[in-house]
Amino acid sequence: MMNRETTDLEGGRAELARRATDALERLACTAGRELDRHAGGYGLSDAKLEVLEVLCCRDERRACLHALGDELGVTRPNVTKLVDGLERGGLVERLPHPSDGRMVQAHLTPEGLEVAGEALPGRHDLMRRIWDALDDDQLQQLVGLLDMVAERAADEGRAPAV
Repeated sequence: MMNRETTDLEGGRAELARRATDALERLACTAGRELDRHAGGYGLSDAKLEVLEVLCCRDERRACLHALGDELGVTRPNVTKLVDGLERGGLVERLPHPSDGRMVQAHLTPEGLEVAGEALPGRHDLMRRIWDALDDDQLQQLVGLLDMVAERAADEGRAPAV
């Protein structure tokens, strides 16, 4: 049974949760717009620039499409669309997997490597500047808190409905 004190506490917590969610959404929208604006200067979306970044960090600058999707946190149809666009632009090519003929890999072309080399430093600088309001300790604490909440939210999503 709820008493007034419990209800007030839950209302306060609900309001804090709403405000935290609103702030996170505002930040995500603002950061997303700025990152897309930066990538747009290279004829890309930020999502496509992220694909180039992942490929730059891979051995032989290639990765299976499903692995790209997993790393980027996007669905297979979305990663396919991203790679299609990059392929049309000559920045990525599809190659057969060297040991599994059922799989296809995205491979960074020399042009893709050049664009990534020009665009990624500015992307990294922009992300750093977004967080300049926090010192390193605050930022590290925030990352830990957000990771904890994200893990809990993922667990909640996997929990059976009651």
